[in-house]
Amino acid sequence: MAAPQMIAEPLTRIRPSEIEWEALGTHGITRKRLGYDEASGYVTALVNIPVGWHGGGIAHYHHAFEEVFMLSGSVTVGGTHYWKAGDYFYRPAQVVHGHDERAEEGATALIRSDGPLALLLIHEPDEPDEYPLPAYDDGRGHLYSLPVDEVEWIADPEFPAEWRIRPLSTDARDGARTVMVDIPAGWTASGTGRPAAWEACLLDGGVKGEKADFAVGDYSAGPAGTEVFGALSSENGCRLILWLFAPDRAA
Repeated sequence: MAAPQMIAEPLTRIRPSEIEWEALGTHGITRKRLGYDEASGYVTALVNIPVGWHGGGIAHYHHAFEEVFMLSGSVTVGGTHYWKAGDYFYRPAQVVHGHDERAEEGATALIRSDGPLALLLIHEPDEPDEYPLPAYDDGRGHLYSLPVDEVEWIADPEFPAEWRIRPLSTDARDGARTVMVDIPAGWTASGTGRPAAWEACLLDGGVKGEKADFAVGDYSAGPAGTEVFGALSSENGCRLILWLFAPDRAA
């Protein structure tokens, strides 16, 4: 999909500690919106799931994808599989899920979707676990669970030579993708820029950017042609999760 018009100005530092939690639904989940496109409902958010949370207990699906990186705690569906800190998953639109969602110890996560996540209920699901409906159609596929630490660090020609990435998911049709990035200590910029609009959240370390210095938890977004965070240098190194939109072929 094309990059939405995010509320924040490009390269602005969004600091979650400066944002109030807001209720998300009626079951105790709260969120802090980091990036948001009012026209489409596209949102990237820091989400908190309280200890002992139990979802509505009814299978459902959405007309938007859900992309999740777990920061802490765990969530489960029916106790058959747990998504834990460091796990990533991508659930396309039109995938039935949520049969029995729980978070016994609570959890925090970065969650991204390309539209409102209205609950379209399935009172008599065909299967006991997640499954696609006939309308399912997504270039990334249904990535049920990926422990990110098990993904090998690699070099990528679209990034500065010193950077390493862990590829998490890629849209085979338009090239949009999600990666984890490692920037080494002492790195300095050499005029690089992304061929695609991007969003990013810093997981550890720090980055000096064109408009601000970024620390753990900070979020930013930018158009094609800008570097992630407007990065100029990283004195002690850092890691971040990076969401890339479809490349701008004209850039």
